[in-house]
Amino acid sequence: MVEVQQGHATCEASGGASRAQAEGAGSSARATGGDDNNAVARGENSTAFAFDGSDNIAIATSSSSSATAGNGDDNTATANGPSSNADASNGNNNTATAKGPSSSAGAGGGDDNTATANGPSSSAGAGGGDDNTATANGPSSSAGAGDGDHNTATANGPSSNADAGGGDHNTATATTDGCLAHATGGGATESC
Repeated sequence: MVEVQQGHATCEASGGASRAQAEGAGSSARATGGDDNNAVARGENSTAFAFDGSDNIAIATSSSSSATAGNGDDNTATANGPSSNADASNGNNNTATAKGPSSSAGAGGGDDNTATANGPSSSAGAGGGDDNTATANGPSSSAGAGDGDHNTATANGPSSNADAGGGDHNTATATTDGCLAHATGGGATESC
C-alpha cells in the first residue's frame, strides 16, 4: 500500500503488506524488496527506507531526518531528532534510535544489536557481532559496542566516549565530561 498525504512527498511500496507513508514537503518513503516492510517519513525533507527483508520498520519523524532498516528481518530504525540519522541493517532484530538533534545511531552487522543516541550531536554504534548495546546520552557523546558479542557501551557525560569490543562481554561506561572509557578483550570493565 502507498500513501502520500501532503506536500511534494513521494512513496514507493512493493511486496506483500508493505506500506510507505510520506507527510511533509520533500519527504520520501520507500518499502521495497520484501514483505511487511513499513516506511514512514513525517518530517519535512525526511526520508524513510525499509528494504530487502521482512518486517523491517523505518520511521523518520523530524525535519531532515533519515531512517533506514533492512537487508535482514525485523530491523527497526527510528529518527526522531531534527537532522538525525538512524540505520538498522545487515542482520536481524537490530534496533537503531536517534532522538537528539543531529544525532546518529547505527545497529547491524549481526543480530540483536541496539544503538540509541539520545543527546544532541551524539552518536551510537552497535554491531560487528550479536547482542551488543551502545547508548549515547550526553551532548556530543559517542558510544560504540561491537567486534564481538554481548558488549555494552554507555556514554553519559558531555563529549564523553565509551567503547566496548574486540571480544565478548566487555562493558564501558563514560560519565565524566570529556572522558574516554575503553574496554576490550574479554570480560573487561572500564569506567571514567
